[in-house]
Amino acid sequence: MLSTMLRAIWPWTLLGAVQVQAEHVDLASMLQKAPLQAKPHIIGLRRESVPVYRRGKIASFKTSYSGVLQLGVPKQELRVVFDTGSGNLVLPAAECKSEACLMPHRKLYSQRLSNTSVPINSDGSRVHPNELGEQVTIGFGTGEITGEFAKERVCFGSDARNASVDALQDAVDYNPLCVEMSIIVAVEMSSQPFKSFQFDGILGLGLPGLTMSRNFSTFDVIVHSGLAAQPRFGVFLCDGEFGEQSEVSFGGFDPRRIMEPISWSQVAMEELGYWQVRIRSIRINGEVLEVCMDGTCRGVLDTGTSHLGIPAPYNKDFEKRLQMDAGDLLDCRNADAPMLEIELLEGKVITLYPFNYMRRLPLRDGVTVGSTEGVRPKGDAAAKVAGVAGDQQLEVLPESPSVEPVTRHCSPRLMSVKLPEPLGPKLFILGEPVLHRYYTVYDWQEKKVGFGLAKSQRNRVDPAELRGQRGQLPQEVDMLLMQKSMTLAAREEHEELEETSVFLQVQISVALHV
Repeated sequence: MLSTMLRAIWPWTLLGAVQVQAEHVDLASMLQKAPLQAKPHIIGLRRESVPVYRRGKIASFKTSYSGVLQLGVPKQELRVVFDTGSGNLVLPAAECKSEACLMPHRKLYSQRLSNTSVPINSDGSRVHPNELGEQVTIGFGTGEITGEFAKERVCFGSDARNASVDALQDAVDYNPLCVEMSIIVAVEMSSQPFKSFQFDGILGLGLPGLTMSRNFSTFDVIVHSGLAAQPRFGVFLCDGEFGEQSEVSFGGFDPRRIMEPISWSQVAMEELGYWQVRIRSIRINGEVLEVCMDGTCRGVLDTGTSHLGIPAPYNKDFEKRLQMDAGDLLDCRNADAPMLEIELLEGKVITLYPFNYMRRLPLRDGVTVGSTEGVRPKGDAAAKVAGVAGDQQLEVLPESPSVEPVTRHCSPRLMSVKLPEPLGPKLFILGEPVLHRYYTVYDWQEKKVGFGLAKSQRNRVDPAELRGQRGQLPQEVDMLLMQKSMTLAAREEHEELEETSVFLQVQISVALHV
């Protein structure tokens, strides 16, 4: 299907950075301009939890955060993950026949039904009727898509306002934000991880190095169109237990969501396109670990990753130090476990407690829920790093008839990262455990990342008060157990999904569609 290869970029050259000289954004075609006293635009995000089964029982959950887009005229509404670890807007096409696209919950984008959609090539040139355009293949930490290109009217957020009333309500704007931009329309999507989630596509918020061109970069188009009050966006993620809603803020940060002044860290190796910062040291219970003593550690902020990524083989040591005996705990986030500190080069210390990094549900010995491969290049690229130390497979052990008492453990939400230079080898992925505790701000102009303690209910609780409390099963488990107990049927075989979901972009290639 793909014949003439136009570009194939190795992940360790620019790790997905395809620099295409495209036509400049036509500012005259933009749909609106920011008023003089523009406010940050708030887009609410929905947290989704998908149960991960082992031996027929719920062992953990994989999560995602998605918001609403409206595309074209007439409007087509789809839901996308807002992902700082990738660079393009990817939507499933109506023509896609992959298993993930055919799921009953999946909404598909139809170019044919949109009066404003224009098929294009990666350089922005129009694809005329009966002409063959280009296709792109993008590999993520987990999963892959193949797609074509289009120019379309895109509005971020929905018409329905879902905002709480408070004293700072006037500081933000909940109206949709609309631009004209280039998008990728996926004609193929891998089953994992896309099949199991309710969202439809991915909206990349990485720097220009991860995009096909600047016309494909959502936030770059917003900034250069004059719609952003400031060339910044902010992210607030929470677990939703206290009725709070996660959100992304375009054009500045939301002052209602932060408890302390912002501390800034400069982006490292910005040409790669990732929001990555330099790490000075890592400490567990005050002990400085060896991993970052050579000064080469960096961390990528990735809103599309559900875990904390640790470079192999050091992930084994982290796991050993943070894993605890569960005893009679029902909620491992209350375990009396060590404090984890990540000190950034500029001096900011990211502090994580068990309720930030622990999996909620205890696991019985011999059961694992994480990926056996971690984050690594795909295909031929993977073969070149297969010899990275610590590349040991973890397997779910078979059920045994032993009558010995069942022991359970609390384990951290960690995954191994095995990426070569220049991004690796000592690369940490700062996913949900960090982003639940800290509100993060991304400065597009000055290329820096800001951290401030998030103003969430969870952060108002003293960690010492939670230690040792037995806790309770999450609502999802109670609900599913109740449903199962009322159903008379043969035992249901659940697909054993990987717990991790990683939308960090690791490869990209463009080819002529023939």
